[in-house]
Amino acid sequence: MMTTQPKIKPHYPTHIIYAVNPKGSQDKSDWFKVGAAWEHGDQKGLNLKINLAALSLNHMGGPDATLVIRRDKFKTD
Repeated sequence: MMTTQPKIKPHYPTHIIYAVNPKGSQDKSDWFKVGAAWEHGDQKGLNLKINLAALSLNHMGGPDATLVIRRDKFKTD
């Protein structure tokens, strides 16, 4: 008799965390990857892992940086 194993979700991040530095009104902002997030099984929260050293660098974080969390685009290869 063959048994089927339950599907186990990969432990890849579901979201990417960016520090976004604003520029002048006509320039695009700079986006720097500073971490990752994993969605809870009930989809009501996230576990975050942030590289604080990257945030402390003036060119990546800076005093005016905003943290943005975006859903990761999964590869289907």
